Amino acid sequence: MLVSSFYYVYENSHVDELVDELAYNEDIFALAVVDSDMKVCGVIIRKDLFDVLGRRFGRELYYKKNVREVMRNIVTMHHNVHIFECAKIIEKDLLSGTQEYYALVDERNCYKGIFSTKDMLIFLSRLTQLDIEHAKRVINRLINKEHLIRTKRLTIAIRTDMVQDIGGDFYHVVSLKNKNRHIVILGDVSGKGIAASMITTLINGMITIYDFDNNDIEGFIKHLNDYIFFTFECEKFVTMAVVIIDEDNELLTMYDFGHSFSYIYRNGSIFKLSLKEINLPIGVQKIENMNFGSIKLEKDDRIIILTDGCLEQRNGDSEEYGINRFKGILLNINSIDTMKIVNSLISDIHSFRKLYPQQDDMTIACIRYS
Repeated sequence: MLVSSFYYVYENSHVDELVDELAYNEDIFALAVVDSDMKVCGVIIRKDLFDVLGRRFGRELYYKKNVREVMRNIVTMHHNVHIFECAKIIEKDLLSGTQEYYALVDERNCYKGIFSTKDMLIFLSRLTQLDIEHAKRVINRLINKEHLIRTKRLTIAIRTDMVQDIGGDFYHVVSLKNKNRHIVILGDVSGKGIAASMITTLINGMITIYDFDNNDIEGFIKHLNDYIFFTFECEKFVTMAVVIIDEDNELLTMYDFGHSFSYIYRNGSIFKLSLKEINLPIGVQKIENMNFGSIKLEKDDRIIILTDGCLEQRNGDSEEYGINRFKGILLNINSIDTMKIVNSLISDIHSFRKLYPQQDDMTIACIRYS
């Protein structure tokens, strides 16, 4: 998988013979020096050889000598060693950034080829890219970029823009059977990339299989918290907002677990939905009791929930998007279309950052009560 050169030269060959061969084949950048039994004695690096010969009197000193005089020592490994084990062995060289070479040998210690730190880095890079692509496909199947639900009195629109299409934001909407109640869960796993996306996948699976019709939401939250807490031992945590809407009773109930980015637009004004005591993020400690709050819904109320990546996005001048700009844009959106509201907010954040890279996943949910 790693070998980039199978070339070799016998130890009793002369330097001038080797130079003639290298002059005709510019693709040979490294080759092993072997004895008559094909046992590895060392390595010759093309660049090093020509550097030596290019010095003053270099040709006169080395041209008629055996190649052993210009070879370097080389570390040998069994050609069937696992690539990840090999990566551990040469980890220091990989981290140092220097170009080092290694020879592979078989059971009889005979030469099988050469690879370098560059070959290993290219392989690991491709492997990482493949893993990222697989993770993207999984996440895109579980979490749609846009989500829209309409009921008799509710419209729920959600959009998520992940950094490189993979990350730690997640959302889920659960409609309870025959109860006209809906649970909207929106959260953010600490960290980014594949590690965070693995936890979002785990949470998505737990939400999907949990029977919310016959079990209360607090039971689910406790199960989720215990799993994250005991599995990751506080190395990972999840901020999360859980909103339960009872259409028939015009009631909204909210649990906030360190999230704190929930707002209500009512009669031309924006208010923050906050609890007297915010619960700690999921996975920080065991939960005994949890705080929640409830409000009576009014016609045309719009509840906006977003993740911190929206407000903390910076532009080229290191300015944060911030809550004030968010409120200003929301007040100026002349529409009751929830998906249009969500898309307008996300678009404004991207316009604000311009060419500055997106720093974190961004997710916005808009719930309109009609």
